[in-house]
Amino acid sequence: MIKEIIKWKPLIITVVLAVTLYITTDLISGLNILLQSFLIAGIALGFMIKQDIKNSAINGVILGIISGLIVDLILILMLYMQGYGAYMSSILNSLVIYIVLEIVLSAVGAVFGSLIKSESVKNLN
Repeated sequence: MIKEIIKWKPLIITVVLAVTLYITTDLISGLNILLQSFLIAGIALGFMIKQDIKNSAINGVILGIISGLIVDLILILMLYMQGYGAYMSSILNSLVIYIVLEIVLSAVGAVFGSLIKSESVKNLN
């Protein structure tokens, strides 16, 4: 049952997409599109898995958890290396909010991707 719901190949692809978007925009260019990258990765996930809205949302939540933890660990390491180690307790409070937002945006993006896929299939027929 779980193997049919969770699609690991699209999940891995979109986790890499979300982390890559974060690294290229934040570390290289200086822009921060952290939350938008989770929405984009969620839309790509919902479009790739070709299932109903419920399964897309479940896969989006898993995407948000996995890539949210990876991105937030990168952010914690960057802040610690910059000398903000004394402020980690207050920073961790805001990171919990970030993780919740990342999970919600990934799930919403996956639902949007599923709806886009279903509409594009209807238009082809």
